[in-house]
Amino acid sequence: MKRRVLIVDDVEDIRQMLRFMVEREGHVIVAEAANGVEAVEKYREHRPDVTIMDIDMPLMTGVEAAREIRDMGGSTRIVFCSGGYSKFETPPQELRSEGSTFLRKPFLPAQLYQAIAA
Repeated sequence: MKRRVLIVDDVEDIRQMLRFMVEREGHVIVAEAANGVEAVEKYREHRPDVTIMDIDMPLMTGVEAAREIRDMGGSTRIVFCSGGYSKFETPPQELRSEGSTFLRKPFLPAQLYQAIAA
């Protein structure tokens, strides 16, 4: 099943890699964002099925952006892709909530595909 995907990462090379992986599986990229503020704006505009989001980003973290998206009544599946959540003693609720998946970088393409399909 084709999914509409929003990619959010502050590193352009990572966004390009994710775009390649997602499009290779036949999904459609509806938008990209480089920080949490842009993520919320792009989510509001496009209402994607899946949002692939980094955690550590400038202006607003992925966790903060996820809170705002959920507060809007957003039902997007959020796949957090990050090197870790070391600044948190316990994973925030957004990383543990239904409709969310956490993938630690580096991850295998199959892990991303499974998270999108879930």
